[in-house]
This record gives sequence, C-alpha cells and structure tokens, in this order.
Amino acid sequence: MNDMSRLIGRTYEGIWRLAGLGARSSDSAEIRARKSVMTLIAMIIAFLAVFWGSIYVWLGYPLSGAIPLSYSGVTALSIVYLFLTKQFTFFRLSQLLLILLLPFMLQWSLGGFANGSIVMIWAFFTPLAALLSAGAGEAAAWLAAFIALTAISGVIDGELARVAAPMPRTANTIFFILNMGVGLLSLYYVIKYFVGDQAHTHAAVVGAQRQLERANATLRENEARIRELMLIDHLTGVGNRRYLQERLAGEFSRARRGASAGCLAITDLDDFKQINDRYGHSVGDRVLQTFARIIRDNIREADVVARYGGEEFVLLFPDTDCAEARRIAERIRAALEATSIEPVMAPVTASFGLTRCEAADTADTALVEADRALYRAKRGGKNCITVAGEEPAVPHGEAARTDRPGPPT
Repeated sequence: MNDMSRLIGRTYEGIWRLAGLGARSSDSAEIRARKSVMTLIAMIIAFLAVFWGSIYVWLGYPLSGAIPLSYSGVTALSIVYLFLTKQFTFFRLSQLLLILLLPFMLQWSLGGFANGSIVMIWAFFTPLAALLSAGAGEAAAWLAAFIALTAISGVIDGELARVAAPMPRTANTIFFILNMGVGLLSLYYVIKYFVGDQAHTHAAVVGAQRQLERANATLRENEARIRELMLIDHLTGVGNRRYLQERLAGEFSRARRGASAGCLAITDLDDFKQINDRYGHSVGDRVLQTFARIIRDNIREADVVARYGGEEFVLLFPDTDCAEARRIAERIRAALEATSIEPVMAPVTASFGLTRCEAADTADTALVEADRALYRAKRGGKNCITVAGEEPAVPHGEAARTDRPGPPT
C-alpha cells in the first residue's frame, strides 16, 4: 500500500513537473501556476480525445472520430511549441478556442443533442481554464461564447438530427457515463490543484514576508547596535567624541530656533598622569570608569556626558542655567572626592569649567570657553568649579585656610 501511494505521488508530481515546462525562470509563482493549469487541461483533453476519437471511429462515426483525433495532434504540437518558446499568450488563446469548439463540432457531427449533448461538458473547460489562467473578465467572455454556441446548437438541432445516424442506446448510455464521470473528475482535480497551489503559494509568500520582516528587524537592531558602538566610548561606557559632536550640533541648532540655551562643562581629573605613572594604566582605567559612573549617577536624564579625550569629559545641560549646572557639577565633584579607589591612596579629584551656551555661540566656541574656565580652575588650585566670566572658585581642599595666598594670575 505504501509503495502504491509513493508511486501515485511520484506520478502526480511528474505530471505537474511536465505541465510546468512552459514556465520561464523569471515567472512568478502565480504565473507558473496558471501556465501549468492551462497546459494540464490541454494535456488531459488531448489524451482523452484520442480515446474518444478511437471509439467513435470503431462505432462507425469516422467524421466524429476525426475531430478529437485532430485536436489531439494540434494540441501536442502546441504544447511542444510552448515548451520551446515559453510564449504563453498564443498557446492559451488557441487552446481556449479549440477546447470550446471541439465539443460542439463533435456534437454537431453526431446529430445534435440526441447523440452528443453530454460532450458539451468538455466545452465548459473553456471558461474554467480562462478563469484559472487569465481572470474573471476573460472567463466571462468565454462563458458567453459557450452559451451562444449552445443556443446555436438548439436552433440547428432539428436539422442535425434529421441527417445524422442515431447512436445505439447502449453506446449512448456508456458515452454519457464516461463523459460525466471523467469530465467531472478532471474538473475536480484541476480546481483542487489550482486552489491548493494558490494556497501553497500564498503560504509561501506570507512565510517569505515574515522572514523578510524578521530579517529587516534584525538588520535594524544590528544597525542600531553598530551605531551605538560607534558612539560609545568602550572603556567608560559613556558617549564618545563623535556622539558629543552630534548632540552639540542638535542642541545648538535648537537654540538657534529660539529654544532656551543650556550650559556646557568640561571636567578633567586632577593629576591623572601621576596616577598612571605611579599605579599603572590599569588602575588609571579603573579611575576613569569610576568617574564616568559617578557622573552618570548624578546627572539628569536629559543631560549628556561624553568622554572628550584622555581624562577629560564634557557635560551638556540642556535648558539649564549655570546655577543649576553648577549644583550638579558640585554633586559630581563631591561624590568623586568621597570615593575610595583602590589602590590610590589620596582622594581622586576633578576640576570643572562651566560656560553658558548662548544662542549666538557655536559648539566650538562653547567648548573653547568651557576649556578656558577649566584652565582657570586648574590654575586656581584644582578640585573646584569655575564658571566662564566669574572669579576663580576656591579649591575645596583649601577652603578653611584663611592665610591662603590669592590665585595665580
């Protein structure tokens, strides 16, 4: 039983593979299915036409037998032409015309409805084939032609019955059963294949679309991840210089459109070179990572931090005045000073230079102003915050000393 099922399955696949030889490699799945269905219908009718034509000749109706036999020969040549040229339009139209005319010509040769009415079931393949291979509009036209030929048959039926020899009742009954059985079975399998193929094609298209959507989503995720990696400093996890430039460009563009200007700060670890020289670069990296974490923990969600280079970090405070920005910078400064970073013995400190981002400024001029303020903080004793245009701040380590000399000029 299993061997028989496999044989039937292989035969079925082989027939459809043969029917699909008229398709081009560039054809879509739907076009391939239409070509296969049209070719299969022609092959089925041509094969059965040989059988029917031979019986008609054997029963003494040579003219009636010649009609389906001629059709089989013409169709065989047409199918070969399709396989060689892949020209589907000519093949489809010619086959639809032949499939429509063949049953009516056979019916007329047999004497009209009395002997050949049942062969008209084969003519109904014409609108069906048009529907499956072209569409509803063309199918309607072929259906109208089928109805018109049926009407003509009714008009000339009396004359045809008068001149034709009647077919034996037994033969007429056998032909009726064979035409009904084979015709309806053929219609069923053609429709079943086309519907199944359409469902399979639709499922394949849906599956391909889902795969494409997943691939696009993965691509977008990868692009986002790559972009993130391009904008993040790998050591500290904060933005890098490129990220800073993008954010500054956006903020100053916003300010030029009338939005509130913010503040910008540059902070630099004090005596960081000495830490590297004394404890090594691995400890220096740990200090940078700790400082970056402290900054992230003390700034607001809208604020921006980026590593500017070496031990320098830039902080951008959108829509913030210098008083508020200074309070945030002070929290960072105090938190760093209070943090013990092994094995560094002395407290690690940082200095800050702060400037107002005016609407007329550019990012470069704001960075220059903040850097000048930072330089003044360094010259003023370090571990302090200096605002551009204000007096240097008192270093926090010397705030309690009353005999502290004035800052260098």
